[in-house]
Formats: sequence, C-alpha cells, structure tokens
Amino acid sequence: MNGWLNIFKEKGYTSSHIVREIKKKFNIKKIGHYGTLDPLASGVLPLALGEATKTIKFIAFSRKEYSFFIHWGKETNTCDDEGKVICEKDERPKTAEIQSMIEDHFIGNIIQIPPAFSAVKINGQRAYDLARKNIKFEIGSKKIEIFKFKLIKTHSAHKAQFFISCGPGTYVRALARDLAKKLNTLGYASDIVRLKNSDFNISNSINYE
Repeated sequence: MNGWLNIFKEKGYTSSHIVREIKKKFNIKKIGHYGTLDPLASGVLPLALGEATKTIKFIAFSRKEYSFFIHWGKETNTCDDEGKVICEKDERPKTAEIQSMIEDHFIGNIIQIPPAFSAVKINGQRAYDLARKNIKFEIGSKKIEIFKFKLIKTHSAHKAQFFISCGPGTYVRALARDLAKKLNTLGYASDIVRLKNSDFNISNSINYE
C-alpha cells in the first residue's frame, strides 16, 4: 500500500496514535505523518504510506492554515485551554487595537519562542517531558513566517476568532500568547483547527474514525 492519506484528526488523539493504529490495522510496514498536531488540536494530518514516505522531504517547506480562538485575560502554562492558569489581567483589547497590532508586528518574518509544553528537543529530551517534571529549562527563539493573520470575529470582550496562514514550525499557541502580551494583556488559544497542510485540505480529508 503506497500513497498519501489525508486524515482529519479529532481532538484527543496524538498524531503518533493515529499513525500506530492505521499501521496496525492495515499491516503497513512504513508510515509517517507530515506536521504534528497537538492532542487538543484537530484538522488535517497527512500520512505517507509505504514508498510515499520517500516523498515527505519534497514538501519540507509548505504553507499551513489554521483557525483558532484567543481567550483574553489569562495565561496558562501550556498556552491553551488544557493548562493551568498561571496569571491573570483585567485588560481586554479592542477590535481596532487587535487589527493594528497584527498588521504592525505579526506579518512576515517574526521571531517566536515555542511553548514550554511542546515537542522541541532540549539536550535530547522533549520540552513537554521536562515541563511535566517541573524541570527548569530555556527554549531558544526561532524565525517563522506569517503570510496572513486575520481577526475573523470578536465573540465577546473575552474571546475572539482568528485565521492564520503560516510557514512550518509555527506554534499557534505561542502566537496567542505573544499577541496578547503585545496588547498589554494575557491570552491562551483554544479550538485550534488545521485547515490546510501543503496541498492537503480539510474539504477532502477523511475522518480518522
């Protein structure tokens, strides 16, 4: 069995779980996924099967698209709604302030520090493993590229929905954290959905179940 599967991953599953289960069910010797999704995120998860695993390197740089929400006024240790609230602020940004801040500071090449709870390797260990053990460490900054970042809808003073088109290595959770801080408040992400990964779109994806 050789080729690509465009899987839609629901919330709650790890990307590696999807790979393991499909490999076992269809007795596939070689399988790999392109672009890890956090367990709390859903959306497009392309899987390469058999000989198609050799083609993964040819889509090493590709655009990804996401929709997500930012909740204003609170910061969590995971930068999403799964984590523990570690700080709160009363300030809430206005729509015009959000749009202006995005245009001025979050389009093009920007510097980002991934969340502590991420798959980044620190001296051979995953950052999330160290974070769970309360081991202190530092994550280096990295350059990412943002092609489009739009405020879709303000649902209330506490919550807004966004769309982003970005290059590889971008952490949506870190964007939520950083945009909120630039707006003199705090924030965390929720309901992250990957709409597109390279040429794989949500419209023709196959639900994992």
